[in-house]
Amino acid sequence: MKRQTLLLLLAFALVRAVSAGYTVSSGHLDPPSGLPITPREVSFLELPLWILLIELCTLPLEAFTGFWAWISLRCRRLNREELLDNSVRSDIFDSIRKMPGIHLRALSAATDTPMSTLRYHLGVLQENHTITTLNDGGHLHFYENSGTYTPAQQTVLRHLRNETTRAILGELLRGHAPSRQEIADAVGVSAPAVSWHMKRLTEDRIVRQEKAGRTVRYEIRDDVAADLTIWLGKKGN
Repeated sequence: MKRQTLLLLLAFALVRAVSAGYTVSSGHLDPPSGLPITPREVSFLELPLWILLIELCTLPLEAFTGFWAWISLRCRRLNREELLDNSVRSDIFDSIRKMPGIHLRALSAATDTPMSTLRYHLGVLQENHTITTLNDGGHLHFYENSGTYTPAQQTVLRHLRNETTRAILGELLRGHAPSRQEIADAVGVSAPAVSWHMKRLTEDRIVRQEKAGRTVRYEIRDDVAADLTIWLGKKGN
């Protein structure tokens, strides 16, 4: 793969050199009669042989230098010790581990880190594949990237970051399939607010709804109930 990349770079550099135009000016301060006074553009192949040889000999060095610079800037990876040796970055990573699904502003507040500094360190952590993100309508949520959470679990953890949603899910875990009004009364929010949260939870396949006569009742889906029980228990709910 490296050999093929270098060959492509060499080919590109050669094509660029052949296709480029070169401007030739007279070396005389007072050109003799018959020599062109104004510079004119010539093709690569019109240059003297010694210039052609110098140009061709420098192409491998030029290609290698560009390739090495690209490798150094884009593909450098830090080991875990180097990555977390920075105290600010270490605090950011610890907060993400303790609060999976945390969003940018909450992370800034939790670590007391200015947004510009936070974005820089998050970029370093992502570049080194230490954290991963989940985009929720333009809002990023951050997670440890070590195979700890499946995509489905990341979605559940994102919802748990919302206090009202967490209270609703805690009520649903009681297992009595409450209606919208019963949830509203138990959590202390309006029925329309419950509808908004239930719509998002249903779309993300965390909750299922069943109609009993004219009443819609809600239940936690079986495949997420175990995780929710553990996570809500850890949060003391």
